[in-house]
Formats: sequence, structure tokens, C-alpha cells
Amino acid sequence: MLEGNIERSKNISHKFNSKSEVIVLVWLSVYYLMSFQQVGRKGFGVKKETLYDILKQLSDGFFKICDVEISPETEEVINFTRQNRKNAFENFEQQKGNHLFIEGEITAKSFDPMNIVPFEDRLLHKNFIKVGINNEDYLVQQPVIVNCKGGLQNIIKLHLILKNNPIENIDSLTIGDIGVIKGRIEKKKNVLHLYVN
Repeated sequence: MLEGNIERSKNISHKFNSKSEVIVLVWLSVYYLMSFQQVGRKGFGVKKETLYDILKQLSDGFFKICDVEISPETEEVINFTRQNRKNAFENFEQQKGNHLFIEGEITAKSFDPMNIVPFEDRLLHKNFIKVGINNEDYLVQQPVIVNCKGGLQNIIKLHLILKNNPIENIDSLTIGDIGVIKGRIEKKKNVLHLYVN
């Protein structure tokens, strides 16, 4: 019974044009859920597909939406949001303190997703981030800017502003409440860089 309903849904979905795709997907979702009620849980459990998987099979792919008019109010909100994000980054970068950049293979372990400000290719973590560096975990409980590559967890650079000078060791840097991080240290114009493996 469920198979027949899916086949009927496929046939019906081709009758709509590309601008109605959202309506078709909503209709198919409701139709599929109605089929679920008719078949019951035992019949439904035979297939291991999710609703998303089935809807994806029914879709012919992506359609380009043409002739969408963006209102001046919407553009104003977008520009306001971009400017606020840009200001947050500029305010962070202009803070007094010891600027430290940690560069290399860094993995985000945990963070507060509700307090992240994205801007261009960077993220401002306003509260904390826990990272993995050289097979060790470090908790950074202060605002930090991260540059990511290939996803939120693949960090290539951290930018911190420290109140106190970190202690430079031969092959590591001791950073206040964060800990000892091994790497190569380099100073560039009063800015400290730590290159990790």
C-alpha cells in the first residue's frame, strides 16, 4: 500500500512546475504521513528510509528560482545585520592586550552555537570554544575568532587576545588559564604566532 502511494506521489509531483516545488514537497509530506497512518507502524518499519530520503527520490533535483524580488526593507535588514557582524569583529580586533594567533591543525570539540557571530570566512565565538591541538584538549573561556576550512570543526587559525603575556618556552607556549600548547613560536610586530602540527 505504501509503495503504491509513493508511486502515485511521483506521478502527481511531475504535474507542477518548478516554482511550485515547495508546495509539492509539503503535499508529498502530508500524503506520505497519511500513508503511514493507514499502513501502521509494522508496515512502515519494513523500509529504513527517512521522509527526507523518500522526498529526495521524488525530487528531480534543484531548480533555479528566477525573478525573485527583494524588497528594500529586506535589503536594509540584511545590510544592518552584515554591518553589526562586521562591527563585532572590528571591536574584537581593536581590543587592547596581547594578540595571539594559533595556526595549524585544530579541531573544534565543543562550543556555544547560540553565541557565534559568522562573518565572511571567520567565526567569532563570544563565550568559549574547546579545541583539540596536538592530541590535547584546551578550553578557551573568552571571545576568540576562528578561521575554518571545510566545516565548523576544521579550524586553521585561532585569534585570541590575552590580558597577560604568555610564557615562551623552547617548543611551547604557556597561556594563562588555557595551558601549555606545543608548537613553533614567532613574533611579528608585537603579535605572537604559535604554529602547531
